[in-house]
Amino acid sequence: MLAIMLWPASGTRWSLRARTGRRRRARIPAELPAAAAAGSVMTVLGLAAGHAAAAAICAVVCTSALKVLVMSRRRVAVAEGVARFSSVLANQAAVAVTAADAVARAAPLVSGGVGEAAAAMATDCKSVGVDIAAERFAARVPSAVAGSLADLIAISAEGGGRWAETVAVLEAEASQTAMTARLFHARVAVAMPTLALVVLLGAGLVAGAGQVATDVGAWLAGGRGAALLMAGAVVIAALSARVLLPARAAVRYGGLQ
Repeated sequence: MLAIMLWPASGTRWSLRARTGRRRRARIPAELPAAAAAGSVMTVLGLAAGHAAAAAICAVVCTSALKVLVMSRRRVAVAEGVARFSSVLANQAAVAVTAADAVARAAPLVSGGVGEAAAAMATDCKSVGVDIAAERFAARVPSAVAGSLADLIAISAEGGGRWAETVAVLEAEASQTAMTARLFHARVAVAMPTLALVVLLGAGLVAGAGQVATDVGAWLAGGRGAALLMAGAVVIAALSARVLLPARAAVRYGGLQ
């Protein structure tokens, strides 16, 4: 009872910190539900386990390709938002008295998810302090540059001094990151739906051949047909992995998960 009565109404520094690490909610990869759904459809149709496995593999390839496209769009949005925030913050850092003042002036000039995180940081600077506000900003924005920017804001608030030059360096890095994200999206990510479409067309041709030719359909529905389809799906997955795995690693570079 004493602990409840004496607990600060605004919380403690430990309770106000952003929750990161193992306590973050685990996310189920989109590939798992897609594979389960495709395999379940084959099972409902009365086909063998080999057909279900082949369908699941193809579903994983298609979902992974589309996932790269979605993650790339998010990466571009975050990178452009961080670059914009770094630019306006660099301008405000030259005239603002404190780091919190610079954040408060720069936050309204940024839109999107990064703008919302910047506005929340400006509010947190007044209520819980600059260091915790910067930590929360880094937790809200999945970007390595945003993390560096948050560290700079926290250090500048504690030590004072001229920090506009350092923000200008981070502005250049953020602009380069945004340009790289846009280039990756234009050259690689936009081609991912084509890969998924090729896999779907291949599966559609096999299913169409089985429907048109009764003998072919009966053979494909048998054990040998299931083995052939599963082997073909494995080959498709192996060839697609040479494109998908580097693309996923590239789109996750910089902090986006």
